[in-house]
Amino acid sequence: MREQIAPFHTEFTIKEISLDLKKTRDAAFKILHPRTVPGFFRLNSTNAILEFLLQGTPEIKEHYLDSKKDVDRQLKAACEQFIQQQSKIFVEPLEDFMAKQQKASTALSQAHESTERNQWCPLREPMRREEHGRAAALMHITGSKWGSVKINDLVSSTYKTIKTKLPGTLRSMSLYLANKDTEFILFKPVRSNIQQVFQKIHMLLKEEFSSEDLQIIACPSMEQVNLLLSMSK
Repeated sequence: MREQIAPFHTEFTIKEISLDLKKTRDAAFKILHPRTVPGFFRLNSTNAILEFLLQGTPEIKEHYLDSKKDVDRQLKAACEQFIQQQSKIFVEPLEDFMAKQQKASTALSQAHESTERNQWCPLREPMRREEHGRAAALMHITGSKWGSVKINDLVSSTYKTIKTKLPGTLRSMSLYLANKDTEFILFKPVRSNIQQVFQKIHMLLKEEFSSEDLQIIACPSMEQVNLLLSMSK
């Protein structure tokens, strides 16, 4: 947008004029006050009518608005929204999976710490068992206890989503921006977000799964992801 409006050399600063009636209002209130009525015809500093005439004059104020700053602010907000939306479209399932995994791991770790910290007590034993069972169940549902085949479906569908939707996104950017440098700069954070998510999922899988499970999961390597994203360069 900056590049499109720059050739016109337009003056973006706008002067607005407003009328400030604050002094007029205050002086009018003094006239209407019961204590000032008896002194209407006294020629001194307490005469409300004279004060209204001398000090109740409205003030003219000038305000300068920079439209260019407003354009920059809206442009920044639009770019941030685009980056967030595109990142969500491409890798949201993997981010949700890792968030649930982190939550489950934290719950299980806290359950273990609680068991080790507190001495065994017959009255607290049912409660500790319940906490540990709840954390283990959460781990089983959301965390590394997921089946390898299910995680394979997750990473495969995410990779397929990127592969199918990325060309359309790039075509739309080319249509509306029509500038390779601008397109590269705008899409760079999206590409970086995708790479970071796949790096995190690789680390997570390496920590939680065996070599045999990793072969079943068949998560795309970083080389494959980078090659897929290279079409945006």
